[in-house]
Amino acid sequence: MNVITLIDGARTLVLPAEASQGWIFHTLKDWYGLTGNKYPTIERPQAHGAYPPGRAVRLSRAISFKVAYRNGTPAEVEEAVSLLSSFGAEGPIVMIVEDALGRTQRTVTIDSIPDLDDTRRYTGDMTVNAVAEDPRRYAVDTEVPWQRTAPPTAGAGLVWPAVSPLVWPGGGTSGRITLTNTGLAPSAPMFRTLGGFSSTLITTVETGARVGLDRLVPDGSVAVIDTAEHRAMLDGQSDVSRWISWREWELIPAGQSRTYQFDVTAAVGSPILEGRVLSAWW
Repeated sequence: MNVITLIDGARTLVLPAEASQGWIFHTLKDWYGLTGNKYPTIERPQAHGAYPPGRAVRLSRAISFKVAYRNGTPAEVEEAVSLLSSFGAEGPIVMIVEDALGRTQRTVTIDSIPDLDDTRRYTGDMTVNAVAEDPRRYAVDTEVPWQRTAPPTAGAGLVWPAVSPLVWPGGGTSGRITLTNTGLAPSAPMFRTLGGFSSTLITTVETGARVGLDRLVPDGSVAVIDTAEHRAMLDGQSDVSRWISWREWELIPAGQSRTYQFDVTAAVGSPILEGRVLSAWW
């Protein structure tokens, strides 16, 4: 274990596992592993064993770690403690853990940051207790690029009569993007549609599942479709979820890819679909 990073809006706090000066962390608990199943085992009252299990649905995850402040004056320790105590005070934050395999993140709510004992004024010993409503950990979002495509366009056709051997002209685009989840847990894709168009439809090629937005998106505006939250936002300000059509939400399974077809009506300017998926692990 190397580094824990806490991100609260524009503020970032880095907590290494080893340092001669400043914060260090230790005893990280419950970042890894599988949380419990919400569906209990139901024993058969008049037969051997239990009823066959159904689909597992996982509980949220409680995470904790301890911190200490090395080689600081009492004033420096108090200032550092005040800064740490302010992280997550007003809402969820992003927690990133870097280990030998790379960096993964969760969105967490800080439950409490209590003192460990009366030596805090000298060592800054505290415990950070957090809860991740989604038990999965994900690839760091700033490290995952967006894939993009324009709507499909036709290529140049072959003019008949033609002379053998036939040479088919190229051109045209498919209007598709492919997203890959390299993790070991299913993950929801996210889409950004750049206007302008009157409506858009995003179709999963492998399964036929569809998600659309039956609303005008002006040229220069951006509509974000969050398939995890089942909602859509226009320009980061207006909730336009009521105009979502089809609503055939699907996750990208662990270790698999999905291809998405982008179609629009009444295109204006240069409509674009951008999509990405954060690989996920339990």
